[in-house]
Amino acid sequence: MKPIWLWIALLLSVGVNLGVLATIGTHRLREPARWDRGPREEGPPPVERAANHLDLEGEKRDAFVQIQTDFFQGMTRSREELETLRRQLRRELMAENPDRAVVDGLIDEMGRAYSRLDRVFVENVLESRAILDPDQEKRYFEILERLQQRGRSGHRRPEGLPRKPRDRRP
Repeated sequence: MKPIWLWIALLLSVGVNLGVLATIGTHRLREPARWDRGPREEGPPPVERAANHLDLEGEKRDAFVQIQTDFFQGMTRSREELETLRRQLRRELMAENPDRAVVDGLIDEMGRAYSRLDRVFVENVLESRAILDPDQEKRYFEILERLQQRGRSGHRRPEGLPRKPRDRRP
């Protein structure tokens, strides 16, 4: 027979866990669903907000907005290309008899696609810096740093980046 204190500890542990779950559940029930929170504040698009933050006006503003617009379009194309390659690779790996040459070719093409993605980003930074004065450039780097931190903080994992491997113990 097990000691009574073991049973009491087990019941207390279960009670605490149920209390935590109930607290989380009631909090979520009181919080309106995302689609039910009302309209978001309308404001300028992100590129326009960045131009505002940098105090850009006139031709410099137009050039900056165009550079950023081209950048986002290029990034979108590059990400779509990578996603297509990833799907092709998955299909080939899941095939009954995967063709090693096709797999190797897809991996090589993915490497080139990642390189193009990096090049799009680098070109954006260089073109943006060319039209900014030193103070604006400093604020531009702060924007880039915030975006990079946001990407690392888990808000959204950039597509194509592997998840951290799990610690698998035999």
